[in-house]
Amino acid sequence: MNTAALRPRLLRLLLGAVLAAVLALAFIGYLRPSFVFDLANRIILCM
Repeated sequence: MNTAALRPRLLRLLLGAVLAAVLALAFIGYLRPSFVFDLANRIILCM
């Protein structure tokens, strides 16, 4: 098996998954702004 050929494919798949997660979070933010506000407060309070 050629691992050098799999690396760009895996990187592209990972990038697509991260992009899909960011878009999903933005969509949730428009549907439920209170959820995003609560999540932001939890992140700030953990720091």
